Amino acid sequence: MDVAGSAGSGPARIDENVMRLFIGIELPDGIREGLAELQRELRPVSNSARWVATESAHLTLKFLGEITEQRAEEVHQAMTVLTWKPFPITVKGIGFFPGTRSPRVFWAGVQAPTLEALTGRIDSKLETFGFEKERRSYRAHITLARAKRGPLDAALVTAANQFEEKDFGTFNVDRCFLYQSELTSNGPLYTKLKEYLLS
Repeated sequence: MDVAGSAGSGPARIDENVMRLFIGIELPDGIREGLAELQRELRPVSNSARWVATESAHLTLKFLGEITEQRAEEVHQAMTVLTWKPFPITVKGIGFFPGTRSPRVFWAGVQAPTLEALTGRIDSKLETFGFEKERRSYRAHITLARAKRGPLDAALVTAANQFEEKDFGTFNVDRCFLYQSELTSNGPLYTKLKEYLLS
């Protein structure tokens, strides 16, 4: 289903339009509000964090990178034949990548038993169109902040400890989207291009 209009292999020709795309899950307003409240509480303790706008927060299933419109259509073909039953996701806890010693990304945790298998299924569908499978294991998370330069402050790590078991809520996933990401001076702008119902 079209929503707003319409990492592959091989370089794009100069005359081909390329788009930065990913497949992801939209978060409900209640989850976003809880994450925004967490950010408001922690923002004063960190000067090193670039906070992600929670209105654009999402859960990435597959990052595709910059691909041509033709490759985007192949992604669409692969996703239209994807079958997967709706499932619940719980957003709970926080953490840091690559760890708390030299953290560069602050995230909220995601719990969903079938999520890793779903990303594997998407990988397999896209592989038939020549897309490379992910080499790293899938680690579901929702990015809340990134370091501007160097690691995030130790003060943020300490202050965030109290939210290690924070439950932001559970929601049912019955669809995913093909998103376009446009990098702007105010941060990335995400646009839904296609919608895929899970059934």
